[in-house]
Amino acid sequence: MKTENIANLTQVAEALESAGYEAICHEGAVHTKIGGMQKPFTAVLTINEDRNMLVITCQLARLGDIPEDNISTFAVAALDANSRISPFAFATLTASDNPELDEPQQWPVVLTDSIPLGDLSPGELEAAMNSLWSALAESRDVLEAGIGA
Repeated sequence: MKTENIANLTQVAEALESAGYEAICHEGAVHTKIGGMQKPFTAVLTINEDRNMLVITCQLARLGDIPEDNISTFAVAALDANSRISPFAFATLTASDNPELDEPQQWPVVLTDSIPLGDLSPGELEAAMNSLWSALAESRDVLEAGIGA
């Protein structure tokens, strides 16, 4: 594995591949599967250039997947879980993130983390992906509280 610091998406993809992930560069992002062989989740890695951060998001559901009667239970469970899944956190991507998401039912429910670039090493990226794996395992109870899955 290279020891140089990660500064761009090409290097993100290379570091992921060196760690055993399949990485696909697509429209300003790197996509990789995580979470299991039968029904893996897709992690999307992008760079927020304004903040010089690598952003990792992994969609779990859409807000519309959660029955309206379960929204408050789901929200409380997600807030509670955030302390256990750190550095990841539950979030929703809204129209402020993507203008095409004008209907709340479309809003993706994600796990997300932001990592400063500059001195990000491949080992630190691999550790972040391991943290995502742990956060996915912890998210099951939250999803069951909301969706009943």
